Amino acid sequence: MADYQIVCVRKSARTPAGHQHIVSVGIGSGGTYTSLLSVADVYQMMRNGNRFYTVSPSTGAVAWVRALTCCGLYTLTTSPDHVTDNNLDNLSYCGN
Repeated sequence: MADYQIVCVRKSARTPAGHQHIVSVGIGSGGTYTSLLSVADVYQMMRNGNRFYTVSPSTGAVAWVRALTCCGLYTLTTSPDHVTDNNLDNLSYCGN
């Protein structure tokens, strides 16, 4: 079992409800991703005991990632804290 830092995300198009869902995440460090994982991949790894987290660039605060069902879709979210720049929704886009 291991811990993996999520450094970037890819989101869906806007839903009829007006928001987006995380569809894949980039795993790495220092803002650079080395692997791109789908939400299904992350769910499977979580079931196997692995954990995922983000890090605030401004404070260093860690936010743990959890599974979430929204609009009938499987997605991911970060546990709430008082820092916003470590939320999955606020991470940069995983390019290329």
